[in-house]
Amino acid sequence: MRIKSLLKYLPVLSIVLVAGMLLVIVVLFTLRNINAQNERMEEFTARQGISVIRTLEAGTRTGFMEGDWGIEHLQVLIEQAAKDPEVEYVGLISDDGTILAHSEPAKIGLSLLIGKELDTVKTVIRTGEPLSYKLELPGGQTIFEIWKPFTPFPDQLAQRDLIARQTHIGKDLMDVFDRERKYVLFLGLRTDRFKEIRQQDIILAIFMGGILFIIGSASVYFIFVVQNAYLVRRTLDEMRTYTRNVQESMANGLITVDRSLRVATFNSTALDILRKPREEVDGRPIKELLPLEDEIKRVLADSESILEKEVKISNESKEKTFLGLSVSPLKEPDSQIPRGAVVILRDLTMIRELEQKVIVSEKFAALGRLSAGVAHEIRNPLNSIRGFIQYFQKKLALEEEDYRYTELMLTEVDRLNRVISKLLAYSKPREPRLNIRSPEEVLDHCLRVVEREAAEAGVDLVHSPLGENMPLVLMDTDQITQIFLNILINAVEATPRGGQVSVKYDVDNGRLHIVIEDTGMGIPKENLDKLFDPFFSTKKKGTGLGLAIVRSIVEGHGGEIEVESEPEVGTRFTVTFTTYQAPDESGLDRTQADMNSTAGLARN
Repeated sequence: MRIKSLLKYLPVLSIVLVAGMLLVIVVLFTLRNINAQNERMEEFTARQGISVIRTLEAGTRTGFMEGDWGIEHLQVLIEQAAKDPEVEYVGLISDDGTILAHSEPAKIGLSLLIGKELDTVKTVIRTGEPLSYKLELPGGQTIFEIWKPFTPFPDQLAQRDLIARQTHIGKDLMDVFDRERKYVLFLGLRTDRFKEIRQQDIILAIFMGGILFIIGSASVYFIFVVQNAYLVRRTLDEMRTYTRNVQESMANGLITVDRSLRVATFNSTALDILRKPREEVDGRPIKELLPLEDEIKRVLADSESILEKEVKISNESKEKTFLGLSVSPLKEPDSQIPRGAVVILRDLTMIRELEQKVIVSEKFAALGRLSAGVAHEIRNPLNSIRGFIQYFQKKLALEEEDYRYTELMLTEVDRLNRVISKLLAYSKPREPRLNIRSPEEVLDHCLRVVEREAAEAGVDLVHSPLGENMPLVLMDTDQITQIFLNILINAVEATPRGGQVSVKYDVDNGRLHIVIEDTGMGIPKENLDKLFDPFFSTKKKGTGLGLAIVRSIVEGHGGEIEVESEPEVGTRFTVTFTTYQAPDESGLDRTQADMNSTAGLARN
């Protein structure tokens, strides 16, 4: 737990550590620069002081050479030199400690050789080299002193010859600069300007150190910010990818809507359910896709979810889709105001179709049982009535008109008997006897059967066979013939003179689609759903059992039948069967007898 707490503050600690290291480096470099600057300052000051001393020596030598020059002239030179702002004092001292000249005349003649000064004079005289050091005066003032041997004569060895040539020098001057004595010229230079420069350098160093510290800290912070931004971006990308994968893996459709009621995001399942391409969904108003505008407004206003509202929509191909919709508010973690809504779509079409099929099956089963009982009860009296009519025709001498009436009664009894036979066929369909056959052969036979009727009605029959590409189907030939005859006869009857009835085939993924299309008057939309219901017919003399029996036979073969119609354009029936796939013979122990049996079955 403690390690996790430390890891939480690791970026801050790293920044502080790096900043501290930068500060230490800056301080060390600053101290080094200051020390180097002090050394250069002392070196420069020493050179400056020695230059002043050499100037005094040169002036003294020049005075001796010109003659009429005394100690007072050296005093004047020293006082003039002391007027320099950087010169604190200048003086000349002999080896016995007596001050011979000084920028402060009051100190002339005094003896100041004690302690450190005495050691300095002795060292300078002994080594013959200049010596310099810093001297701290009361009041905090620092003086840089330079001590250097003073040689006023151009050549000490030729001093007597020089004096002989210069007759105006005077005996006092020779007494001052005795050839046997040593002289030291000392100079005190002020360091105030150097202190100011050093303070400025220190301030500048502190300023630069602060800038470097800030820049270094900012750089480290920027590095951490960039790294954190990269990590955050990578984490967001991973979360976005994960969220997208979750959305795409959902079995239900997902759509998010913003407050302007436009689609913000969606998954591919939603596109599949809506049967629309991406560009027709992205950013579109939700009311153009789903009838949910009022519900979403209510969710955005009340922040309450709406669960499982069922709606029915139709696409461009007029296919109906049943959807179960749930709407929930999309909120921010720290806000009670929804920023949008989430719509969950469930495709209930298959469920509703299955429910409808179950309802229809149950209804038809009940109707079949009732019809079977009623048909049985009606057929026996009908047979009796037919028998009595025939008896009276033979027994009684009926007039021609009465006989015509009895014939009409027999005709109606036979028609009623046929209806009962169809009703029994629908209520108790015969179990299909399956053979491997080509549907093209069956349809060719059916077309020949209705060919004469079509010619009389002025309707063209168009057949587009597949030939060798026609797959085989397991079928009961008699029942399949009944299907296509029923559909073809209806198509011919519904097509006006000059129209056309066509038969086409389409094979797709192991399924054979047989399309029978006419150019008749079409079927009204309100009648399409009732077309396969028993006893529903638009014909004056129709029983309403033909298409009901057709669908019963198709479903008995594991197939499907669909109808599409448009008034004044025509009707299209599509019957779909699963094609026959020969079993894989590898690894199977089949006998030649079995193969011959199968071949014989195909010929039938």
